[in-house]
Amino acid sequence: MDKKKRILYIVLPIVAAIIVLTAFAVSGNITKKADEKNPTAQTQVSAVNEESTAAEKSENAKVTLLATGDNLIHNTLISAGEQSDGTLNYDSLYANIKPEIEKFDISVIDQETVLGGSAFEYSGYPTFNTPWEVGEAAIRAGFDVFNCATNHTMDMGWGGIENELAFFADKKEAVALGINSNEDDYNKITYYEKNGITFAMLNYTYGTNGIPLPDDKPWCVNLLDKEKVTKDLKEAREHADFVIVFPHWGTEYSFEVSEYQEEYTKLFSDMGVDLVIGCHPHVIEPVKWVTNESTGKKMLVYYSLGNFISHQIDLENLLGGMAEVTIEKKDGKTEITSAKFVPVVCHYNRDENGKFAFNVYKLGDYNDDLANTHSQSGGTVAYFTKLVNDVVDEEFISMK
Repeated sequence: MDKKKRILYIVLPIVAAIIVLTAFAVSGNITKKADEKNPTAQTQVSAVNEESTAAEKSENAKVTLLATGDNLIHNTLISAGEQSDGTLNYDSLYANIKPEIEKFDISVIDQETVLGGSAFEYSGYPTFNTPWEVGEAAIRAGFDVFNCATNHTMDMGWGGIENELAFFADKKEAVALGINSNEDDYNKITYYEKNGITFAMLNYTYGTNGIPLPDDKPWCVNLLDKEKVTKDLKEAREHADFVIVFPHWGTEYSFEVSEYQEEYTKLFSDMGVDLVIGCHPHVIEPVKWVTNESTGKKMLVYYSLGNFISHQIDLENLLGGMAEVTIEKKDGKTEITSAKFVPVVCHYNRDENGKFAFNVYKLGDYNDDLANTHSQSGGTVAYFTKLVNDVVDEEFISMK
């Protein structure tokens, strides 16, 4: 081989590699840091992080995930954040539970009420509009992923969604699921890379309380539509190591799994979903392993985590749950190796000025002295413990 040929033999592969890497960088498929709590951008193809390459090649990785129920912001919760200088701050809502949230690689919250911000009057039930400061506090508490497709997403119309999207636009540390700024985003899957595992995360709602989507923007909210769900999950399964669906579904105030939930559970299972974490009923529902009859693949379903924080008044609405799941990749196969349901209590009472103060406690940390100070009487440790044991199988319950 002469000298010119030897040079070409060495140089051409290097040039080709540079071209490929440049193409990935331009398309947004390569991000800078793998170990921070930062999501990759939404993309049509599986995202790759430069610093996660070694983990992927080893085919061994581990991620811990936490998910909570509804962040349901009533008027009294809005008032609870009003400061003496006229500003708003909601760190106190999550302060007690923040250490638990921060322990996990990925933490997810169901943002039940639209973060429409100050462009609209702040409001609670029945049509909610939540201050951006609530979202900021949730991010500071450690939440990385916000499920925004709920039955209240359209409470402020398209303008509310537009403002919620604007809120998340400059929040590089957080990602919003279930709402879209255009049709292209509607047709994309969100992939989230962590510790060498690529997650596909999808969020849908059964409806929007009868408020129609804009005729010219039918793509603004992800609805549970079998054709769309099937298309999305087919693509997600092709590109992700692990597929999670966060459906807003079920019957309000029912501890039982509905036929509608069972129908979509079967579809999720048939499409190869790994994990389903549901919200909406405002009470907890069972946790079950579902085995696909055709493939034998097991899928874990948390049918409802209930409320995370709210000012609902029935005792059953004050008990929620956190899904705490460990996902491991071993020899290239990714699966759940631990799954727990950690019950939580929403505690509230009036302070010395007569204003409500709210906190969230793990039931394992709650006690009857606290319960005696709750504005709603009867929520003893025994009451909540019996309720969780009546609904959730013992194998999943963790009081730690």
